[in-house]
Amino acid sequence: MFDHSCTRRKWLLALAAGALATFTAAQTAYAQGTWTTLASVPTPTQGMTADGVGKVNIGVYGSSGGDTNLTRLYNITADSWSSGTAGPAPARSEAAYGDTTHGGFLYVIGGVSAGTAVPNVHRYDPVTDTWTALASMPTARAGAAAASVDNNIFVIGGRLSADPCSGGPYVATVEKYDIDADTWTTVASLSTARSDLAAVAHGGKIYVFGGCAGPVTDEVDVYNPQTNTWTTLAAMPTPRASLAVGHSGQNVYALGGWNGAALNVNEVYDIAGNSWSTNTPMPTARLKAGTRSHGGRVYVIGGATALGVPTSANEMFKP
Repeated sequence: MFDHSCTRRKWLLALAAGALATFTAAQTAYAQGTWTTLASVPTPTQGMTADGVGKVNIGVYGSSGGDTNLTRLYNITADSWSSGTAGPAPARSEAAYGDTTHGGFLYVIGGVSAGTAVPNVHRYDPVTDTWTALASMPTARAGAAAASVDNNIFVIGGRLSADPCSGGPYVATVEKYDIDADTWTTVASLSTARSDLAAVAHGGKIYVFGGCAGPVTDEVDVYNPQTNTWTTLAAMPTPRASLAVGHSGQNVYALGGWNGAALNVNEVYDIAGNSWSTNTPMPTARLKAGTRSHGGRVYVIGGATALGVPTSANEMFKP
């Protein structure tokens, strides 16, 4: 039911090629382990779903003095923002986030709207600047994590309440969305119900980090879709929720988050070694930020400098 046409493939290839071809000498000269401040998000916003296609970072929905359905497009090469078509109702924030692009589309799954968790699923097409409603998630929730493997998106954990770490109820449920069939199935649950966790896919597996399980947690787990099983890994040095994660090669960067206050920590998980180290902290301590990994860099977009205090910070880390 989805467009996998030659036109789309050519467009995506052109975007990717353009992003690589137009990096300036100054951009490629960034030293390892450094942060760069980029053009601010047009309006301070927390709880966006963010990812991107080619040289365009996309941040959608989120809260800015109230839930929104805005579509914000950041051009990496030009270091500038523009607006896309607003997303369909309901306006919401804290939808599932992580690796939520697939086939050139951005997926927005669940979230909270007017204080209530919702099951709505929408897909944004940056080629046509249009939105499409998809099959709703079986379990309405906010503060979940999401990551894609093959033609499936896995939505992990979450909560039924509006606010992070406010007592839940927390969700251990993991549901798989089949992109081609537009259908949902339930797979193996997390061992610990928790929300406001983060996820990244690598090597056909999904790694999840931290979250709220009553108190904030340092738990790290990996899901294997082939065996439908979860395994607990080395814990994060800093327990936290509402963190962002990015990746480069075998490393996952666990960035910021909240453990009673906004954090700027940058802790590095070595997938192959199942071990942790630290790297240069973020310039802006924050939680509920969107993130995207692209071109060997990690972009951290918006977020909140304290609970309910959104920021327009837009910063890039070069591992």
